[in-house]
Amino acid sequence: MTYFWVGIGVLLVVGLGMIVWASQSGPGRSGQDLSARRSRETQVGALLVAVSLGVLVVAYLTANWP
Repeated sequence: MTYFWVGIGVLLVVGLGMIVWASQSGPGRSGQDLSARRSRETQVGALLVAVSLGVLVVAYLTANWP
């Protein structure tokens, strides 16, 4: 079960990292291509964050609390 939580944590960190990475400005070969790629990275990062937070919320709500 520890591997599961480590995996969820990694998903969360990778998702946040992708969002931050995509928000950084830098030179590119084509402004349009760069914008489309960053938009896609942001969307994928947001999806990873949403999935990992969703799993954490479901785990919290379904936990067997004493």
